Amino acid sequence: MKKSNLLTTVVLVAVLAMCCGLLAACGDENTHTHTYSTDWSKDASGHWHVATCDDLKEGDKDYKKDFAAHVWGDDDECDVCKYVKAAATEITLNKTELALSIANTEDTLTATLNGSGTVAWTSSDDTVVQVGEETGAVEALKPGTATVTATVTGTEVTATCQVTVADAYYIIGGMDSAWSKAGAFGGNFAYFMPTQTEGIYKTESFELPKLGNFQVAPVGNICVDDNDENVWWKHAFNGDNINTDDKVLSNKSGNIAVEKHGMYTITLDLTGEKAVVSGVCDEEIEDPETETIYYLFGSMNSWQVADTVDAAGEYVFTNNPDGTITLTVEMTRYTEFKVLAVGMKYNIEYAESAVPRDLIGKNGTATVDTAYKLTWVDGKTNICVGLSGKYTFTLDPDGGKNNILSYTFEATDKTETEPAVLHYFIKGDALTVENGWNVGTAEAYELKESSESSGEYTITIELKNSGTFMFWSCAENGDGTYTDQVDYYNKDTITTLNAANDCVTVSSSNYAPTEAGWYTITLNPATKTLTVSYSATNPDAGAATDNPTL
Repeated sequence: MKKSNLLTTVVLVAVLAMCCGLLAACGDENTHTHTYSTDWSKDASGHWHVATCDDLKEGDKDYKKDFAAHVWGDDDECDVCKYVKAAATEITLNKTELALSIANTEDTLTATLNGSGTVAWTSSDDTVVQVGEETGAVEALKPGTATVTATVTGTEVTATCQVTVADAYYIIGGMDSAWSKAGAFGGNFAYFMPTQTEGIYKTESFELPKLGNFQVAPVGNICVDDNDENVWWKHAFNGDNINTDDKVLSNKSGNIAVEKHGMYTITLDLTGEKAVVSGVCDEEIEDPETETIYYLFGSMNSWQVADTVDAAGEYVFTNNPDGTITLTVEMTRYTEFKVLAVGMKYNIEYAESAVPRDLIGKNGTATVDTAYKLTWVDGKTNICVGLSGKYTFTLDPDGGKNNILSYTFEATDKTETEPAVLHYFIKGDALTVENGWNVGTAEAYELKESSESSGEYTITIELKNSGTFMFWSCAENGDGTYTDQVDYYNKDTITTLNAANDCVTVSSSNYAPTEAGWYTITLNPATKTLTVSYSATNPDAGAATDNPTL
């Protein structure tokens, strides 16, 4: 019995020993505790302990522990790890201000430390200036300002340089029918480079097509308005900026254009109060194998740009022996159109420049089209058909700056042969009615013709002593309805203002009453004359009293 108990005990002990061994082995594998050095590792940013066991290497998650910032004593030595503060507590740059431009887009900044250390570089606006993080090399991307900062790694020690990138300008349009915009330097743009004369800039010689339209725009100006539409053109220089003595550049519908295909150098002069643009043709390029074909482009063909003559169809002009081109076509009333060249989209465009407004009824002159066959669409450069019928258009594409589109008319619909009747109205917030800019064709705001065929239109109306007013016209249809606005009349279109005792003054583009009261206003569209008189009371009130039946 004793032997049996002893054997049992021995076996039990052995089993327990085996189990404990297995448990110990398992515990060694799953409960390993990393060992770390007792010495501190350190750099300028702080101190820590690193693992000394074989299963952790540099970069592993738990390789470092106990990281802490230095605790500085009076002797610039960390009380914990004994790290001595580096002497490079100051940094200086070779430049604190730097000017870059389209002519000089790159430079390099260097930093000097009064001790050891590394430097990291940053830019406050890397859309204006980029900087190499390790090199300090700077590159200008667009006009503006940015601050480049050099920082001693691991410290708050910094030095800065203010970088200013000068304004730059480029050709928008020209050979690029899409009118691509330069948001920054680079790309296939013709840039204006500074010359030896401050404020005067020139492009390299670059190619422009015949009648290629362009403007001069500032680089990087891609701002949008409240409708999220790009309004770069508000800051660009256009046909109004052409040198008055220039023999090369033409004002085409507000843009700048050249008459012939060639290589051009364009000059921008910013030395005066107004920018002046001038051009020189360096080399004319002959196009013996390329014939420019013109066609009508408008609402009658859904404003579809024709890339081929076949696509232009019935609206293609044919060549005449004298160098002019002609097209005879049926056009219906209120059709809007202009003249384009096949495949050229908007680079070659005849509209306002092709038909001077005074030849087709704009503002009324001695040559006004009294039959109202052609007119204008307000706010656009489109030509508008006033009467349905057969039109023969003749255009001289090589006729110089006034490429006048003339026409003859033959009525094909007898109901359309009567000239449209023009009506004239006043509008503005100087009117005593609410929403005075939207009074429309209400009779109370219509100027009546003084006498039959006098050409003068008059209204007596009460105005406030605040706000402004102007005039507009529209055409009456046969059914008594009105078309959209045909024309407008304000200080930009009226050449003569006769205001008795200065009762009306010019305010911006419109007119402003100086006192509240009654104004008798006469508009003569043909002579572009506005005549105004003032009365504190209604001058027609007495006549109404004498005729109580009215």
